[in-house]
Amino acid sequence: MDIVKHISQHTRNLIEGLVPSSLEQRKSLVIALLGFYSQLPNFKGTLNQYLHININKRQLISDIRTGHLQIYLEAIEKSNADADVYADNYEEPEPIELLILDAFAGMTSDLKFSTPLVPLLIGIIDTLDYYENFSNRPEFWHQLLEKEVQFQNEILIQLRSGLILQASMYEKRYEHVKFNQL
Repeated sequence: MDIVKHISQHTRNLIEGLVPSSLEQRKSLVIALLGFYSQLPNFKGTLNQYLHININKRQLISDIRTGHLQIYLEAIEKSNADADVYADNYEEPEPIELLILDAFAGMTSDLKFSTPLVPLLIGIIDTLDYYENFSNRPEFWHQLLEKEVQFQNEILIQLRSGLILQASMYEKRYEHVKFNQL
């Protein structure tokens, strides 16, 4: 699959397919996506290092469900304000760390609209593409990438039919995949 060729169309499909989703569906999708991102190398450590917060996954899930996200939003805002990219001691996050930070910002954003969901789903594709390009097993990651695009299209079908997604679907989907540090 030529990811560059297909990403524009897939992004349009996601935008169109997510717009009619309900707030409850969006929350369930975000919680499911947390199951993917939390399996990335040093997920909690990255959030601690850059946002100075300790993540309790159960509490985060509860906060997403109830919309009590202010503490996370404040941590992101403070981190962004404190970052001085011109300082001598500034360390740019690694690609996986950037994916984690971007995903966390999306997961803790206002879900009144479907807008934050598109980058979260594309972030999974970007993560798999990164592993395909930089691991010693590109064929394995390529297959996962192709299956992921199909899976995301199936998610859109489920959302259109009014289903609330299973919170554990991404965690189970990727539980046997080793996301090693590259």
